[in-house]
Formats: sequence, C-alpha cells, structure tokens
Amino acid sequence: MHTVLKDKLDLTTWKRRDHFNFFKTFHQPFWGITTAINCTQAYAYCKAANVSFFMYYLYQSLSAANSIREFKYRMEGDDVYEYRSISGSITVLRNDETFGFAYFDYNDDFNTFSKDTKLKLTAAKVTSGLRTDVNINNVIYYSILPGINFTSMQHAQHLGIQSSVPMIVFGQYQHSNGQVLLPISVHVHHALCDGLHVEKYIKLFQSKMELGG
Repeated sequence: MHTVLKDKLDLTTWKRRDHFNFFKTFHQPFWGITTAINCTQAYAYCKAANVSFFMYYLYQSLSAANSIREFKYRMEGDDVYEYRSISGSITVLRNDETFGFAYFDYNDDFNTFSKDTKLKLTAAKVTSGLRTDVNINNVIYYSILPGINFTSMQHAQHLGIQSSVPMIVFGQYQHSNGQVLLPISVHVHHALCDGLHVEKYIKLFQSKMELGG
C-alpha cells in the first residue's frame, strides 16, 4: 500500500458531532442500500477499447469514493480521521473455490491502476488460507458476486471489533432493453456517513460510468 496520510477531525467543531456520538455506540451501526448502475456507455467503451469492464467499474467506483469526504472518514479509538486517499481490498476467488483478499492501491491513471491491480489479484489467487489486516483502514472493502444479479445484501459482521470501513459489493450485470445494468450494494457506518452522502456517491459513480472513457 502507498504511504498513508490522514488528518484528525476536530470533533468539537464538527457539524455531525451529535450524529457521531449518537450512532457510534450502536451494536450494529452499519446501514446500506442496493441499487443498479447504468453502465451502457462504459460497457460499450470497454468492448471497443479492449478494456476489462470489471477493472473499469472497480476503478471508477474507487475514484468516486475518493471524491466523497465521508467515504474517507474512519473511526480510530475515540477519534475520527480523514484519509487523503482511499485504496481497496477485494475478495478473490481461487481455483479450489475458496477466496482470499487482495489489497490494491488507488491511482488516478486508469492504465496504471489496472496494471498494478491485476498483479495484486493474480498473486492473491494462488495463495491459501485467509490473510487480512484489520489495521488497514484506508480502504473500501469490495466483494464481487459475478453470478448473482442480487437485489439486496447483508454482510457478516464481528460486532466486537471496531470497524468503520465502507463495504461495496457488485453483482452480475444484466443486459435489459438495450442497457447494461450493474447491481451494487453499499454499506457504511452511520456515525460517519448518512443517506445524503451515499446518494452523492451513487450519483457520482453513475456519472463516471456515463463518460464511457
């Protein structure tokens, strides 16, 4: 992972101080939504340019997350930090039908991001067991369910461990009436992120997928 830079929030002047104090003590503070992203233009671009559609939407989703401050907030003890850059951790399916985790860095340049991330995913594919690092906070937790066009999602959570990392899951994209629709589930910690912030993220991600490269 790249060098980690973060800034501590002044909770005494934070406009969401009361909301933070209210939700931080919840036993299950995560909430989420499931929707679909219209990827028609992005899919056409990827096919024409011989670009991995998966790598493209992964990149654009992480690019959008890096533009929403609330997606870069993390709780650490009693403090909240804003990371200057957010990278990713993703599940990787192995040939023996188990999965591992691959950590990858965000890069503004898609070609660099794609090349480096492919190497990380390939390396994780040949590992065994389950290796994770709960101390890495400057990430989005990604999962991919390429064979399921889901309409809802619930995550397994360890309620005894403090975690405030957003979780994003992508499902099987569908061709429907000339459009390409990609299911996405987004779960966030309510002490740090509200419905408006998730809405901003979804709309920004959608707009990036409409650019088509």
